[in-house]
Amino acid sequence: MARSPTVTDEEILDAAKAVLYRRGPDAFTVAEVAADVGLSRAAIILRFKSTQELKITLLRKMVSRFNLEVASLPKTPSGDNLLEVAAFIARRLTNVQGLNAFLNNHFSNITEPALAELERKRGAAWHKAISRVMPPTAIDRDAAVAIFSAHLSGTLLAWPGSGNETCLDYMLRRTREWLRLTGIPFTEKTVNDNSPALEKPMSTQAVGRK
Repeated sequence: MARSPTVTDEEILDAAKAVLYRRGPDAFTVAEVAADVGLSRAAIILRFKSTQELKITLLRKMVSRFNLEVASLPKTPSGDNLLEVAAFIARRLTNVQGLNAFLNNHFSNITEPALAELERKRGAAWHKAISRVMPPTAIDRDAAVAIFSAHLSGTLLAWPGSGNETCLDYMLRRTREWLRLTGIPFTEKTVNDNSPALEKPMSTQAVGRK
């Protein structure tokens, strides 16, 4: 069977990403992707072989993009660069729906081995990015990185109850407090606005064709 000339593989992957952010990895279905792009489920399976292969193709692409973005972050240890790392995550989120999608896809308990391995690679790249900019502290570097990562996760979870602050403003305020608490020096300069272009989470709305 020939492929539909009106729906590309990239459009299918974009729709799959929207479904992934709406449902999370465990509730992801090809049927919902098919409905979003106006194809039959069978047509998508013909291209991507199975639900599993579609998810793996999508997540491999997302992890590759994430790793490229992370590799562009600063590499010199300093409090200012820890703030840049914190801002990197916060800039990806503009609303609570985006936060829920982010948490579903980056902190979920993935049990499928292939998907778990992709998540492990993403986590390793993130750990390395923080480790590169972590100044010497009174504790082991890996422990400091783990504690800073926990700070970032906790701040994301607390953000919806913070009032009218954007995720970026809230993250930077709390991270400056964290740096003061740990004694890591930093300046009050504005965090770099020329950071690498980020891949934003897809809208939680359907991206289907009419």
